[in-house]
Amino acid sequence: MTTPPDFNALIALRAKQGELDALNAIEHAHQLHALQPLLELDGSKDAPASQLARLVPVVRRLEGLGRHVMVDCAETPADTVIGAGASGLLGELADELSYPRDLFDDQPVTFIPVVRDDASDARLDGISLLCEHLDLGAAVRVREPRISRAAIERILDRLRLDPSALDLIIDLRYLAKIPPGLIDDAAATATAFSEFGTFRSVTLLSGSVPPFLSKTSAWLEPRLEEVLWQQVAAASPVPLKFGDYGAVHPLGGPGFPSKHVSVKYARPAHWLFVRERMNEADPVVPASADNGPRARTFRMVCRHLVESGDFAGPDFSWGDRQIADAADGQGRGLGSTSVPVAYATSHHLAYLTAA
Repeated sequence: MTTPPDFNALIALRAKQGELDALNAIEHAHQLHALQPLLELDGSKDAPASQLARLVPVVRRLEGLGRHVMVDCAETPADTVIGAGASGLLGELADELSYPRDLFDDQPVTFIPVVRDDASDARLDGISLLCEHLDLGAAVRVREPRISRAAIERILDRLRLDPSALDLIIDLRYLAKIPPGLIDDAAATATAFSEFGTFRSVTLLSGSVPPFLSKTSAWLEPRLEEVLWQQVAAASPVPLKFGDYGAVHPLGGPGFPSKHVSVKYARPAHWLFVRERMNEADPVVPASADNGPRARTFRMVCRHLVESGDFAGPDFSWGDRQIADAADGQGRGLGSTSVPVAYATSHHLAYLTAA
C-alpha cells in the first residue's frame, strides 16, 4: 500500500468556490509540505454533480504538487449518483479521476477516502473495496467525543485495513467554548483507538468561528481550537496533530444574503474578525460589481485589516497580497461573496504551514 506524505496540520474545507480558489492559488509543493487538506461535499443546494465537477481539477492539481487530498462525501447520500454504488460519490470521484490528465500521463489520480463513525455497514464495505482500488488507505472521522469499543471494532472489521493504513480524525466540530469533560473525552477516544494498534496519524479537528458575527469594526477572539488541541495533546497517550476548519464556521448550512462583509483572519492564539455593514444598494449598480456596495465595503474591511497590528504582510500568502491590493484600491471581482473566503482561506493555509 502506498504511504501518503506525513503532515503536521489538517485543514477541513467545504468544496465551495472560495475555498477551492485558495487551494488553486497554491503554486509550489513546499506550500503543502506540512499540510493535509480534507475536502467535504456538504450537501448544500448545489447539485452533487456540480460539486464533483469543481472538486476533480483541485484533487488532480494538488496531487501534482505531491499531496493526496482527503475527501468526505458523507453528507451526500450514496444513491444521489446513479451507478456510484455503496461507496457513493467517492466511487464516482474515483471514476472521474481514473482518466489521465493528458495524453502523456497514463497514471490515475488517487485520493484518501474519508469514512465517518456512523457510516452504515454497506457504506463501510463499499469504502473498503474503494480503498483496495486506490491503495492509499483511508481516514476515519469520529464525530463524537467518546466512542465505544464495539463501535471501533465494527469500523475496523468492515474496512479490513490495518490501523497503520488509517488516519484517525477526532472531529469535535464547533467550539463556542470548551465545556467541562471535553478534554478528557477526546483523550479517551484517542486512547480507545490506540488499543487496536498504531494509526498512521491521529488528528484533533475543531473550529471556533461562529455561525455569524454580531459586531462591526475589528476585534479579537481566542482561537479555542488551538487551546483545546494543546490541552488534549498534553493528556493524550498518542501524538496528536492539529486540525481546524479554516476561516469559516465548521457546520455547513444553506446560507443567506448578508448585509455585511467580513474577514476571519487567523493569528497565533487569536482570531482577528473584521466586519462592516454595506451601504444601501444602488439600484443601478449590481451588488457584485467592482464599484458596487459589496466591493467598496470589502475594500474598507481590507484597509482595517492591513492597518491593524495583526496583518501578516503582503508576501505571506496569495490571499494576503490580494488583501493588500484591495486595501490600496486595486483588485477585481471583489463584489463576489466568495472572495473574502478565498483570501482568508489562502492566508489560513499559509498560517498552518508556517505554524
